[in-house]
Amino acid sequence: MRKLSILFVLALMLAGVSAQAQKKNRIQPIPPPVKNILSVQDQDGGGYILFDITTGDFKCNMCEYGYAFGGTGQVKVDGFNICLTAVTDSYQVFVEVNVWDSQGKAVMEIFSSPNAQLGNEPIQEFWTDLNIRNNSLDCVTKTP
Repeated sequence: MRKLSILFVLALMLAGVSAQAQKKNRIQPIPPPVKNILSVQDQDGGGYILFDITTGDFKCNMCEYGYAFGGTGQVKVDGFNICLTAVTDSYQVFVEVNVWDSQGKAVMEIFSSPNAQLGNEPIQEFWTDLNIRNNSLDCVTKTP
């Protein structure tokens, strides 16, 4: 009789575990936190751009020209790559950040400034940031 009751309890536990495993509402793992504001700073100290990955708002400071501007672009997240694209009549901005490698690149082209402080020549900047974690977001020229 005792063996029969142990066998019955064992069969009941096995049936309960297999029924629990078939439920759809399993506990989902929590992803690691991601910063909402990312930045790319030129390695040579030529400027920086920071942007919000949820809204697409960005601010760019081109230190070597003494020119700052901002706007709103489209953000695309593809795995560890986050891209910002903003195209208007006066500028084009393309930023790509790889949050896994902590590296970023930015390409900006300014066609005209609103108050003509840059003159009539368009400006093209290509920035590379080898470590987005150490960005100071200031206009200090780095020494080699």
